[in-house]
Amino acid sequence: MNIKGKVLLVATLIILAILSYTLSFGKSHPDITLPNPEYGVSIDKGVAYKKNSFSKDSLRLDIYRSPGKPAGKRPVIVYLHGGAWSQGSKNLINNNFREFVLADLVKNNYIVISADYTLLTDKIHLDKPLQDVKDILTWVKDNEDQYQFDTENVGLWGGSSGAHLALLTAYQNQQLAVEPRFVIDFFAPTDLRKFFRTDANSFYLQIFKWRNLDAYNLRTQKIKELTGFNIFSQQKAAQDQCITYSPVQYINKNTVPTLIFQGDDDHVVDASQSYLLDEKLTENKIDHQLYIIEGAKHSFTNITLDEAKDIAKKTLDFVKKHTGK
Repeated sequence: MNIKGKVLLVATLIILAILSYTLSFGKSHPDITLPNPEYGVSIDKGVAYKKNSFSKDSLRLDIYRSPGKPAGKRPVIVYLHGGAWSQGSKNLINNNFREFVLADLVKNNYIVISADYTLLTDKIHLDKPLQDVKDILTWVKDNEDQYQFDTENVGLWGGSSGAHLALLTAYQNQQLAVEPRFVIDFFAPTDLRKFFRTDANSFYLQIFKWRNLDAYNLRTQKIKELTGFNIFSQQKAAQDQCITYSPVQYINKNTVPTLIFQGDDDHVVDASQSYLLDEKLTENKIDHQLYIIEGAKHSFTNITLDEAKDIAKKTLDFVKKHTGK
């Protein structure tokens, strides 16, 4: 192949790669509104777990459990909501398929805590919500007798950016008041370098900018929010911080069991992020399961009722296996 042909081939491959870029948009199956599951639940709403250093308000959590007086301490699952790290709230646990997971857990005597955390801005970066998650676990430990928490059986569960926080907290080698026994990941970014293409050259980025200006600007904004660095003027620092904030970097033989759900029609967090996590966990012989939901978009907004029930059952089976209860 001559030089001109090689250049044309490379350009074509680059354009094709851009068309599949994780922040682009594609055709998907239509959304489905699921009915609310029927289940009995007792809710402690808006319990403060720490003062918010960026406002006068406290950060709060909701506690979901089966009605009636608990017969002994119960395992706890802490839910962290999604929203691109800068949006969302603890109330998202009641939306879409999540409530089916919540219902099955509560019906089987698990306590579920859904918590708010500090949202990112240009001046608030990922270290703050990561600290919040640690403080949630400290609050759980400090209040184990009042709420009958079994602190020997605590897991983390999250969706999208919340799942990213859950994975980082569970995987990093750090001192925690309560050590998570497992983590449940719904469509999380797992390698921020690849997710944001932090090593992309200027030619690639110019084509990407031309192809989708909104996604180009969103990439720049999110990297700044997460890391505190500008990917163009502070590229090395931004790249290094993206490595630090990538859960796959911390996987080793002691990593906790992990449950992964991913849609194969996700145009926000590409399925390759979950496949990469699966690969790293397999390499280190970590007990884990990966479920790919055919045709599912990000946040599983288009899955059927049967699929939602199946996801809830698989999640419950995983939790039972790793709590022994």
